[in-house]
Amino acid sequence: MQETLANVTDLVAKRLDADVCSIYLIDTDPEILTLMATIGLDPAAVSRVQLRVGEGLVGLVAQQREPIALVHAREHEGFRYFPETGEERFESLLAAPLVMQNATIGVLVIQTVDPRAFEKSDVELMQTCAQLLAPVVVNAQLLALMSISETRRAEITSSLTSTTGRFPDANRSPSRTEQNVELRGIATSRGVAIGPVYRVDDPVDLDHVEYLPRESLAEEREDLLKALAETRSEIEEAREASGVRFGPEFAAVFHTQIQILEDKGFVDNIDEAINLKKNALLALRSVLDTYRETFERIEDEYFRERGADIIDIGHRIMENLLGVRSPVAPMQPGSVVVVDQVLAGLFARLEMDQVSAIVAEHGGSTSHGAIFARTLEIPAVTGASGIMNEARQGEVCIVDGATGRVYLQPDETLIDYYRGAQREHEVAIAHLDALCGRPAETLDGNSVTLSANVGLLNDLRQVDQHGAEGIGLFRTELLALAHRGFPSQEEQEQLYRQVVEQMAPRPVTIRTLDLGGDKGIPNVGMPGEENPQLGLRSIRLTLENRRAFRAQLRAILKASAFGPTKLLFPMISNIEELREAKALLEQVQADFEKKGLEFDRDMPVGVMIEVPSTAISADIFAAECDFFSIGTNDLTQYTLAVDRGNERVAHLYDGLHPAVLSLIDLSVKAAARAGIPISVCGEMASNPLSVPILVGLGIGELSLVPAAVPFAKEIVRALDGREVAEDARRALKASSAQDVHKIAASRLLGAGLLDHPDIGAWLRNFVDEASGFP
Repeated sequence: MQETLANVTDLVAKRLDADVCSIYLIDTDPEILTLMATIGLDPAAVSRVQLRVGEGLVGLVAQQREPIALVHAREHEGFRYFPETGEERFESLLAAPLVMQNATIGVLVIQTVDPRAFEKSDVELMQTCAQLLAPVVVNAQLLALMSISETRRAEITSSLTSTTGRFPDANRSPSRTEQNVELRGIATSRGVAIGPVYRVDDPVDLDHVEYLPRESLAEEREDLLKALAETRSEIEEAREASGVRFGPEFAAVFHTQIQILEDKGFVDNIDEAINLKKNALLALRSVLDTYRETFERIEDEYFRERGADIIDIGHRIMENLLGVRSPVAPMQPGSVVVVDQVLAGLFARLEMDQVSAIVAEHGGSTSHGAIFARTLEIPAVTGASGIMNEARQGEVCIVDGATGRVYLQPDETLIDYYRGAQREHEVAIAHLDALCGRPAETLDGNSVTLSANVGLLNDLRQVDQHGAEGIGLFRTELLALAHRGFPSQEEQEQLYRQVVEQMAPRPVTIRTLDLGGDKGIPNVGMPGEENPQLGLRSIRLTLENRRAFRAQLRAILKASAFGPTKLLFPMISNIEELREAKALLEQVQADFEKKGLEFDRDMPVGVMIEVPSTAISADIFAAECDFFSIGTNDLTQYTLAVDRGNERVAHLYDGLHPAVLSLIDLSVKAAARAGIPISVCGEMASNPLSVPILVGLGIGELSLVPAAVPFAKEIVRALDGREVAEDARRALKASSAQDVHKIAASRLLGAGLLDHPDIGAWLRNFVDEASGFP
């Protein structure tokens, strides 16, 4: 880590034209800052100078988590002089905190000999450097976890001198003979798949590999360095290939693995193990076991995922060290990939055109693999405990991505049932493809715009394929989730411009970062909260991270020059938030005007209605924005006080509850009075039962999952506007969601949709028993 910090201090000093750049970090004691690197001060002071949080100017920055810029630092009442640093000749000071997960981990400082009034751009650049440095520091500390204290050092030594390994036997073959073995996991990506199991096991079985060490430690080290270089090259190739095949967001997930390979602490741990083991393979195995044990003890999901990255990297290094590759079975068409965990490289390694589904032993519905599976429209189930023990290579497997069920060795009855479901869906798709170019218009001539919800560049092919009229919601947070932090302005500019250019002249609504709640990542200063859904999330988070917010607004404004673009602020709960966000936008727009940069000066600015307070006060918001977009996922959750991710109460979550419909109705009427458009962009828009009710309430645009667009179009074209308006009035007076289901199902039946020869069977899947239809 010292080499990294030294490089950073040199770079920052040059970039900001400073005489001194220093980095203070919090180590084992959370109240103590230690000088860990410097250029310009006496090098002998490194590791010797310490101060408490709140002590001196550096301690003050750490305590307040705010930057400080002083022309005459020594005149400040908080200044403290350390003779051992030789800093008496430096006059001005600029310092910024290093913050991760709302905790201060250090302070970045520059000083100058001559008095200097730091400009706003200097402060912002310093804060950006600190923001970028914070995850680098944490990553380096993670990779050197065992050297943090003597106790941890003893743990590493004990592990390194042990000859046992913990890696599973990839070649075991379960002896199970029974049929219809059912496992349940997390429903991650909808769809049904039937195909042969294709196991992706650990690349190398360490307990059964013969390895002859070289005659000298120097040769062992040379072989290891060569393996590291080859691994780096492979990952670079995988990143490039993923970018070409799937888009830049897929490629971004490889950044972490490359960073690990570049970390000196990781390599040093392996080198130290070689000294103990006299054998590169045993050393590598020992270090990986140590890391595995360490990360398994960490509760934080993000850091556990980092542990998986390290293990994956270790396997790659091992293969290159041994000069072998695990035998790769040929992949049959329609294979169901069974894997312990969906890591970054899976999509790059597999023949994705041969994959019909993915089942993972571990992971959740918000992991990278889950996001990418949905993007590629591949059925997926994660968290399927026991699948790695049960699944046998080549046996038949059924994956139901909608329910999270997985069946191994199913009998013909079960296979026939799911094949029937597949045929229904395929027939429905074939019928609806013919509607791609026809308008979504009710029988009495009311037009409904059908747009798409997307979050990745690769999604755009589906927008065209399914006939969406634009992008009603572009989720910018997926790029942040791939990076595990705020992406750079340049990366955002590139992505947004590509999306807008490819969609033009169709409009693109770009939502600013919607992080927090169930989409938490550590590199953005998010605190650990008891109730994150009600805490620092969405617009609240970005308003607290104004540098990142301005960077995103600049990127969106630049993209607006290349096609119709709308800006959407999420989770607005009071008018002050909207005004504050708009003020920041106006500042960025003024800067663009001053610099002569091209952008759409009339870009519409919208409010996402996701909380009851906004819907109830919709008239106030309508007077200060250009459009509404209703996010029914959170609106339903907050209205009914139901956590949709909690399986014990998930049955209470229903967007067709009359209370939710009443809030939608209030929003529609406020939009009509103000003369602004209104849309619905939540999962509710993709539910066939919801479509007639939403159209009846007066919603003029539905933004859906791309694959649901043709289904919604078929429904809209079969409806009569006057009839569904009456249905909506009845739904608002209903006493329960079940009553609304019956109203909607009756309309679908009356329109002939439930008995439709092509899509009727598929639509009936959405008509539950409460609707009163067999």
